[in-house]
Amino acid sequence: MGAPLLQTSWVGKLFVKLPGRAMEKHLRPVFTLELGYKILAGLVTIGKFDGTHPCLTAATSTDKVLIHSPHRRNASEVGKLVWSEYNKEIATLNVNQPVTALQAGQLIPGSDKDILAIGTASNLLVYHVHDNKDIFYKECEDGVRSITIGQFHQFKSNILLVGGNSSIHGYDHTGQDVFWVAIGDIVTALVLMDYNLDGSNELIVSSEDYNIRVLSGDNVIAEHNETEVVSGLSGLPDQRFAYSVSNGTVGVYERKSRLWRVKSKNFAVSMHQYDLLGQAAAQLITGWSNGKIDCRNFNTGEVLFKDSMPSSLAGIVEGDYRSMGRNDLICVSTEGEVRGYTTTKSMSSTGSSNVEQDTIKDLLTQKQALLMELKHYESNSKYNSNAANETESYEASGIIPSNTRLQIVVTANVGEGDVKPHIEVYICTNNSTIIKAVIIFAEGIFSGESHVVHPELSRLASDMSVPLYLPRDTFVDIHLKALVGYPNSIQFHVFEVTKQLPAFSMYALGVNEEATRPKGFVQFKTAERLQRICLWINQNFIFPDDIEFESGPTLQLTIKCLRDSTDLVMLFEVSGRTTFFCNNMFLAADLVQSLAGYLKLDNLQSRASFEQEEDNLKQLMQKLSDIQEARLKLDTDVADQLGRIRNLIIRAEDCRINDIKDMMSNYHELSGVNKALISGYNIKAQNYNEGIETMKRINQIIQKASRLRVGQHSAVMINHCRNAIKNNNIEGLIKIIRTGEL
Repeated sequence: MGAPLLQTSWVGKLFVKLPGRAMEKHLRPVFTLELGYKILAGLVTIGKFDGTHPCLTAATSTDKVLIHSPHRRNASEVGKLVWSEYNKEIATLNVNQPVTALQAGQLIPGSDKDILAIGTASNLLVYHVHDNKDIFYKECEDGVRSITIGQFHQFKSNILLVGGNSSIHGYDHTGQDVFWVAIGDIVTALVLMDYNLDGSNELIVSSEDYNIRVLSGDNVIAEHNETEVVSGLSGLPDQRFAYSVSNGTVGVYERKSRLWRVKSKNFAVSMHQYDLLGQAAAQLITGWSNGKIDCRNFNTGEVLFKDSMPSSLAGIVEGDYRSMGRNDLICVSTEGEVRGYTTTKSMSSTGSSNVEQDTIKDLLTQKQALLMELKHYESNSKYNSNAANETESYEASGIIPSNTRLQIVVTANVGEGDVKPHIEVYICTNNSTIIKAVIIFAEGIFSGESHVVHPELSRLASDMSVPLYLPRDTFVDIHLKALVGYPNSIQFHVFEVTKQLPAFSMYALGVNEEATRPKGFVQFKTAERLQRICLWINQNFIFPDDIEFESGPTLQLTIKCLRDSTDLVMLFEVSGRTTFFCNNMFLAADLVQSLAGYLKLDNLQSRASFEQEEDNLKQLMQKLSDIQEARLKLDTDVADQLGRIRNLIIRAEDCRINDIKDMMSNYHELSGVNKALISGYNIKAQNYNEGIETMKRINQIIQKASRLRVGQHSAVMINHCRNAIKNNNIEGLIKIIRTGEL
């Protein structure tokens, strides 16, 4: 059944409940409609394909792209678009493959008409909806996972940026590949925005390796590490951007600083900025997997408005869908329901009373806290009056000395016997009080969100040690809550401590300074004094004592990795030459990036040698070459079999007329060729998947090698690597990774 025409409903009011609870502001849509199709989550966009009227566009569960045109006039009936017989506002485009990315935007210079970019697992189609024709079609060996369109880097006109399984490609309006950079993992989202206010857009990229990178051309100018896969990005004003994580976290960064983040048991599907309040600043609109829609202040994360849909959100866009001269916020669910919201007088009029409402809310919160505190004091007084003596009264009621302090020390434990090496968090009080229990909140460390240590009653003491195992080399914030009191206490005081663990916490200072150096190394030169290098070491590692440099030509540190017991030797020379000896290229790259960030180096050239990675790269390049040859052979075999099929069909039809006895033999032979064709297709599909995985591993090595350099040297190295891969120049590729130059 087709969708009804666009329907306009009345504008909703705000519902404010006071007092005693937080104010809840519910939102009502100004129009609703049904598309009549199931929509894929995250694959919703909107475009002005005729240059004037916005059309809602989405990917359906039946491998089609749906285009809703409420302002349709005399559209052409030829081409790939198929208009619905039941609803003349809806057209569909058959893709015949699962759609993985969808984006509309202006790409053709001098044209105000948006184009539609459709990505699948193996190709990219750029389609002109208004003219009903293809602009260009590309086979994408790396797949298409995300798309954005806009101005970027030195390009004078808009380009189309495509994120794949391990790289990003940029195409101009003719389909020419004008940009490429290796990412190393699946690209989940792309956003273009002026990140550093230099007058040109930077590209913000999120990927499945938990990272958010900011690219200025080929150069990575900023990097943010999260604890799980970053699933979405959205640009905001004032050098800010919102991000969502697969574990249900949504937050906002202002350049390199995280302003806030919240976590839900559901996960965010789509984010968009829109001004629902009618003020100069927009708010962050988030659509969730459970159908919830919330509007947050992107400065604080406070929920201002909310609504919910019966099914999961598929996407959030904005456009002048009612031809009112202003954009509406449009939310689409996976069941095909569409709701439109707009800035209304009932919302914008609340702007003048926002201060009063916030003041009332703050006062109510303080009142609740004071009432709760008073209740605890009254409870303590009751325990005191019933106790036999003063000591028993104090212990029972949980009263502790006013000078009680909670102390925390973090050390690296190399482990002995069956004890694995770990980070040890030692917690103690400064008097005879005991620690009843400890709760540690941290992301990316535990299987859940928190870790609770609750000793038996006979083992309660004034100190406690908690082992931690950090899976990655990144800064980790741990929030610790400890219950402190006496063994017989009924109530306990809660002490809260927040501490940041250094990026390289899982490394311990070695004892044997004469240990054999690892063969792999990266070497570069800086103009910094060794005293400042020591400050970087003390800030990023956990050693028993601070490292200090007094005199001598060099400073050498032998370090043991607590994860795999491998060695790391850091050699700093007075001349400025620095060498990191280790067999882990990823660790070496992290060290280079950390030191360069601390010293604020814009450019850094290095030379490196990692034999294991080089051998892996040679094998991968050879495997990729073999896969490409096998692919060409399979294509040739398929072409031959298709020719045989055509001949057999003709012969079988001739036999049906002239000699019915030979017809069955021809059809039996045709069935055998068809089975061989299916078998060949399965082999080709397996070959394609192996090629994708091989290319991904090659790009991961290139991406790690690029992080051994900083700034322009890293960008130049990536471009050289791309040319070497195109020419299948294995030796040249190894040389580029070693020296950064061809």
